[in-house]
Amino acid sequence: MMSGATMKRGPVGLIGAAGICFVATAYAGTAFAETAVAGTAEVLAIRGGRVVPVSGPDIENGVVLIESGKIKAVGREADVRIPDGARIVDAAGGWVLPGLVESHSVLGRRTPSGPPEGDELADPVTAGLRILDAVNPFDKRFEQTARAGITTLMITPGRANVIGARPAVVKPQGTTVEEIVLLEPAGIKFTLGEGPKDAFGSRDRLPRTRMGSAYVVRRSLLEAAEYGRKRKEHEEKLAAFQGGEGEEPPSAPARNLDLEPLVDLLDGKIPAFIECHRADDIQTALRLVDEFGFRAVLVGAAEGYKLAGEIERRGLPVVVGLLGVGPKRFETMNVTISNAAELAQAGVKVAIGADDAYGIGAQEELALAAALAVKGGLDREMALRAVTLAAAEILGVAHRVGSLEAGKDADVVVYTGDPFHYRTRVAHVFIDGKEIPLEPMQ
Repeated sequence: MMSGATMKRGPVGLIGAAGICFVATAYAGTAFAETAVAGTAEVLAIRGGRVVPVSGPDIENGVVLIESGKIKAVGREADVRIPDGARIVDAAGGWVLPGLVESHSVLGRRTPSGPPEGDELADPVTAGLRILDAVNPFDKRFEQTARAGITTLMITPGRANVIGARPAVVKPQGTTVEEIVLLEPAGIKFTLGEGPKDAFGSRDRLPRTRMGSAYVVRRSLLEAAEYGRKRKEHEEKLAAFQGGEGEEPPSAPARNLDLEPLVDLLDGKIPAFIECHRADDIQTALRLVDEFGFRAVLVGAAEGYKLAGEIERRGLPVVVGLLGVGPKRFETMNVTISNAAELAQAGVKVAIGADDAYGIGAQEELALAAALAVKGGLDREMALRAVTLAAAEILGVAHRVGSLEAGKDADVVVYTGDPFHYRTRVAHVFIDGKEIPLEPMQ
């Protein structure tokens, strides 16, 4: 993304439907009065609105105090001292929330004139790849996403590789990938189901079947376990090496860039994000987790409601997508709008995605996806957490984002009203305390 001095931004509307609540972005520069007070620009106070910390109860006529890109304090106006010279944003009549968190995105790795950059089809196992090497921070959709109030995203590889590149959690503002990255690697992307079959089976390569995909995962994890054993054995020998005259230190095993991240997975250092939609693919994912004992997050899980108890028993969170807006593939034909609600009722921690990665929804419709989950029976508070704090927890970045708490990054959105209401607009967006302009694109 270009810096504020050289970039022009504009409004992005969300696609609505009668009777469905969602938040839309529009030019809202006059939605709230703003008082510019002489003094340091590093201190900002958002006051007068309904502050929704997510991690605690709502605060009427609350204040969010921001200093040097971090949240300094959150509370009632009577309890938070606003320093002299602070910039004041008057949010009276509006709602103040943490920036939304998108858990499964393809932003930055698609170009209008070329193929997607998220899949490397030379091999079904490409764990050595980093998705950051495919991300273009100047993709204009980062600007659109930020203006919609989405301030954190996990960018993932596509759905062709059985074991794909390592995802990254980013913020939609910066001129280099190093600037935008929040967590990398965030894990490893696995895909079960139609994606790998279509990509490799059509070329008469493994995997041609669902059995083949499971085999590829098992073979790779067994190879990683052996590779990890040899590395550990070498480290122990090296630590014991005395370096006597004429002695050579023990030689290290040849490096394998695809196996190293899988060793980290087996050692519990990173999770697997497993895209799986049909119930049989979800069951395969659960078997693999049982066999190898790694941490995992299920992604998509269109038929997750059929196995909610099994998923909960293993303590696996789910990033729910495809809430019934219009299933695009055979493997998602049994999707239901109540999927998130049924998973949550079973005790599963749920995040909600905007379906952008599946080619169905638009990234800016994340609030709509959460509102649809409420329509499907999900508790409203849980739906809000599913696109803020719960999503941040699942992605491993809750210590930085996802709620309004002192010490966290100052990623704050001011809405003109309830963020799930169809008439609500975004009035202000702050990422790390810096305001994202909402003026129309020139």
